[in-house]
Amino acid sequence: MNPAFRKLHRNFSPWLIVPLLVTLSTGIGYRVGKAWFGLDGQIANLLMEIHTGEWLGEIGSMVYLAVTGLGLLAIIATGATLLLSKISKIRLRRVHRIFAVVMMVPLAASATTGLAYKFGEQWLRLPDETLSLLMSIHQGSWLGKGFSPFYVLFVGLGLLVMMGTGLRLALSMRKKSRLPGGA
Repeated sequence: MNPAFRKLHRNFSPWLIVPLLVTLSTGIGYRVGKAWFGLDGQIANLLMEIHTGEWLGEIGSMVYLAVTGLGLLAIIATGATLLLSKISKIRLRRVHRIFAVVMMVPLAASATTGLAYKFGEQWLRLPDETLSLLMSIHQGSWLGKGFSPFYVLFVGLGLLVMMGTGLRLALSMRKKSRLPGGA
């Protein structure tokens, strides 16, 4: 296990908490709101504008999505290398690790297809069929109308658990390092 990946994972992840929280909450709000509560119109549009960073303008939106999406992929990649390290005795770290194994593919698929959709639509002018396929994967439409909101909830809440356990681990590590003789 490369200690540089561990350090990168621990130091980079906290910087993405706010944009990931914004992205996951607006994505869940949009998809679940539309499917279960008939959300439409201005509120739905506002949630999608926040989700995609459109409120930052065209270039700002692309930068926001690139930082958030590629940042999440970087966290997944560095986290995957940590899965190969020895099993921890710390319960919270074991929970974080189990969720990482379960969430790795859905999060990577969501980040990759979300980025590919937006960049493909905005800059590459991909055909509508390709964009439709990317969005279907991104929001779980391939599971059918009834299960799509559950998929979005699964991905969003799974990411929320990963962020929560990761933040708690980071805070406990900082507290330990400040103690006399700490790690």
